Amino acid sequence: SMLFFTSDLHFGSDDTVKFDNRPFRNAKHFAKQTIKIFNKMMTKEDTLYVIGDFADCHSQTDRKCIEVLSLVKKIKAKVVLILGNNEERIIKYFFDGNFDKFKDYCLSIGFASVKENDTINICNTTFFLTHKPKHHNGEMLNLFGHSHKALGLYKPFGFNIGCDLNNYRPYSEKDIQTLLDKKSKYWDKDENLK
Repeated sequence: SMLFFTSDLHFGSDDTVKFDNRPFRNAKHFAKQTIKIFNKMMTKEDTLYVIGDFADCHSQTDRKCIEVLSLVKKIKAKVVLILGNNEERIIKYFFDGNFDKFKDYCLSIGFASVKENDTINICNTTFFLTHKPKHHNGEMLNLFGHSHKALGLYKPFGFNIGCDLNNYRPYSEKDIQTLLDKKSKYWDKDENLK
């Protein structure tokens, strides 16, 4: 079984599709095509880490974000959700600010796990998984999202695995190894990237 990583899907948000200039007609089209990509790449033995903003939530009155979480059922792989700022809003607005209540709901609709952050080993390297780059762990490399394309792929503290930077394909462990190789061979040595 393999691990895969993505973030900032913002399922349900027509605004994100427009704002990020995603090549899809609308949020529905984006979700359909993206999940098709996921299911081509992954089996039910695999695990997909979504490092924040699976759903999009900006309003206390719009429960669409809760419905959108059910898209997890269409994804073949096991999905581990790391909280993004949109999930934090969902917890605040719809789950009385209670993380465990939100987590139980997510598990009941098909998520494999929900965590605030996580530490895992990929390609013999320890990574901290956190949505916001500013919350990165200084002791190790990080996989993060949140900035969409704005911060680019590489920072000395880790990699932005946002879906916008990888043609909406999750990063596989092999992709992470490629990034690690580029980091050590080129990016860390390039004074212009400091």
